[in-house]
Amino acid sequence: MTTPGGAPDGIGTVQDSEDVDGWQRLHPLSPLLRGGVVLIAVLGYAVSRLVDSVLSSLDPTAEPDTGADYELAWTSHPLLALGALVVVIAAVAAVGWVSWRFSRFRVAAGQVELRTGVLFRQHRQVRLERVQAVETTRPLLARLVGLSQVVVQSAGGSDSHLTLAFLGADRAEEVRAHLLELAGRSDEAARPGMPPAAEHDPGVPVGATPRAPAVEPPPLVVVPNGRLFVATILHGSTIVLGVILLGAAVTVGVAEAGLAVLAGAPALLPVVFGLGVSRVKELLVHGNFSIARTGTALRVRHGLTDLRVSTVPVHRVQAVEVLQPLWWRPWGWWRVRVNVAGVHGGDNDDDETVMLPVGTADEALTVLAALGAHPEDPVLLEALHGAGGEHGWVGPPRVARWLDPWSWRRTGYALAEHAVYLRTGRFTRRTVVVPHARIQSLGLAQGPLQQRLGLASARLVSTPGPVGPDVPHLAQADAEELLELVGRRAREARRLAGHPLAPGHAPLVDFPQNDPRT
Repeated sequence: MTTPGGAPDGIGTVQDSEDVDGWQRLHPLSPLLRGGVVLIAVLGYAVSRLVDSVLSSLDPTAEPDTGADYELAWTSHPLLALGALVVVIAAVAAVGWVSWRFSRFRVAAGQVELRTGVLFRQHRQVRLERVQAVETTRPLLARLVGLSQVVVQSAGGSDSHLTLAFLGADRAEEVRAHLLELAGRSDEAARPGMPPAAEHDPGVPVGATPRAPAVEPPPLVVVPNGRLFVATILHGSTIVLGVILLGAAVTVGVAEAGLAVLAGAPALLPVVFGLGVSRVKELLVHGNFSIARTGTALRVRHGLTDLRVSTVPVHRVQAVEVLQPLWWRPWGWWRVRVNVAGVHGGDNDDDETVMLPVGTADEALTVLAALGAHPEDPVLLEALHGAGGEHGWVGPPRVARWLDPWSWRRTGYALAEHAVYLRTGRFTRRTVVVPHARIQSLGLAQGPLQQRLGLASARLVSTPGPVGPDVPHLAQADAEELLELVGRRAREARRLAGHPLAPGHAPLVDFPQNDPRT
């Protein structure tokens, strides 16, 4: 069968098949892409050895190898060697075909199901009401043959995700859009002139109803790979290592420093290797980065070798962080990260928590505007660029300089109508915005030195992620007042969350154009 809209699935004339019960098969090349790389490597090694043996047997001048590299007797005959090669290829093809025949998926009875395995069968199910997001990824080998995989993210975390690997690129987008629609989490807003979406029965197989081709939205921000490379090199660990090497060269001379580096190579090699791996990973993950707005969600594309397309609904964003390291300040670059409900923010979740790996101030404001902020909001600009002491901001008392001598003056918070602004750091500037309705709980911490100085740190607990909303070293009375005010506003925001005009239904950073401080 062909995919909806008449386009053939996969590459060439390869097409999906469908069973009577609505079960659909993955692409026939899926077994090779999932685990066939190892098989291909083993097969390639076997083929090379067999070919060498055949060529050696055909060369009358070649001397037999009687050393340790002993060949089996049957490989000395060219016909036997070619026959063995055919048998190996047939065995690999048979294993792949059987694996493909026993791998099926369907959407029925309010859930998406995936069956795999021959001897050890596995049947995975994800209820549509528990679907948090659906994304498509295209690893390097899959991109070469025009395939993608669909990752269904459920509320149970990464261990409960369901992956359909692999489908044709167009087919994967169709499946993704259909699953989002059935789950009630479509990120596509209605467009003028587009016919309304048809009603779908969860028991109907994916693709049974023809769908209009999705219109790719224009990107809001595109990060050049050259800028990403420079920003990746300008990292704290690389700068510290460079300063140490430069200091050693200046102190003892270049020749002596080189000898010292060679002598200490066994100890430095793991450090340099780990540093290189982390920097290369940063480039591979965030390369080709672009972000676009699709209805009520943000569509993020990134990846040099593994192209990933993830959708982050705005209503799932719980907190926003904008930060600027000291070494990015001459270029005016910023990074934007978020906490997303259902995403734990680990190393494998960077595609859903980084909204801008490195960008200018205007680009950072563009991303914040996509989340609902106003680029000219005075509190937002003060949170990003303020040095401390602005009207409406509450910060630590002067005694806090004993615990934070560099940035105590800039640290502080400001209350807006729907959100709390937190600002910390002088060398690495950091701004956090948390809506009242998204605050999970509140906390107050006070160490022995803080207790002696009459200080305390206030923490607004958000969902798990890279953003940690806290304000250190406030006066104890100010910290208690912050928690009391924010707690009251959070309860009120959650109480009104069911109202269509309540802050809980508004964008994450819903700023009026006038000064929202109260």
